[in-house]
Amino acid sequence: MFLNKGNNRILGAGSVTITSICYGLVPSFSFIAFGMGVETATLLFNKFLYAAIIMWAFLLIRGIKFRFSREAALTMVVTCFGYIFMSTTLYISFDYISGSLATIVSFTFPAMIVTIEMATHREPVRATKILAVLLSFAGLMLIVWSPDIFAGAGQTDAVSGTAGGGYGTLIGIFFAFLAAVGYVVYIFGLDAKSVRKENSFAVAGYVMTSAAAVNLIRCLISGKPLFAAAPNQFGMMILLSVVCVFIAILCYAIGVRLIGPSNAALVNTLEPVLACIFGYFLVGDQLTGRMMIGAALVVSAVLLTNLPDRQENGN
Repeated sequence: MFLNKGNNRILGAGSVTITSICYGLVPSFSFIAFGMGVETATLLFNKFLYAAIIMWAFLLIRGIKFRFSREAALTMVVTCFGYIFMSTTLYISFDYISGSLATIVSFTFPAMIVTIEMATHREPVRATKILAVLLSFAGLMLIVWSPDIFAGAGQTDAVSGTAGGGYGTLIGIFFAFLAAVGYVVYIFGLDAKSVRKENSFAVAGYVMTSAAAVNLIRCLISGKPLFAAAPNQFGMMILLSVVCVFIAILCYAIGVRLIGPSNAALVNTLEPVLACIFGYFLVGDQLTGRMMIGAALVVSAVLLTNLPDRQENGN
């Protein structure tokens, strides 16, 4: 009540920036956990389990309604599937490429959404949107066809443990691209009219719970340990859950409330940039010049995608 519109913008942008920092840390923290000996299925189960516990405690303490309508519940099944598919394929890509590169490739999802919306006439065809799509996929092609990715084929990176260059890198890029597809399904699910009527924190609680359940099944089938064994492993799981899931979602919801979804998406384009920075300093990720140019094109495409249309502003 004591904040003016300008302060709301600052606080909103700051909240979304915190979200970008939290999400940007996901690849680096994950690779650090892998270096401690944590299995992928174990990491995902622990990450989502602890985050779900914190989120449900938050919902109960705040007295937030979490029972959905039948229509919203059915849509949430598809939404949860999209998120689980996204997180699973993204972590598979980590077996082949660096977290920074995987994040860049997965950020082609805004261009996919724009393409689908224009093709289905949900959005008018505009030059800026077409340019955004072209820039995004040009950036992806620049990354994919860079001759540098074939250097050292078959070798394993000592820091990240990834498969190195060659076709292994192409496989990693392919799965990161599939992660973008999963993100598209997830975003369209969240944008469904029935789901938008529900509380965003309750939606996040169900998404986290479903992701934890699926990865519990993965651990049981594969025989992987359910929980981190060493104290440092447990600490990293808590860090991932609190910082990279709960705080990220909480700050994004606050940011959307203060500055709106379009402006929040615009600020969140910092995520792939921060992922590259954190990857370089925390786990020694190496990005070539061509990859950086490709990343710049992808980020530019996301910026164009989220710019408000002049007609919407009445200009």
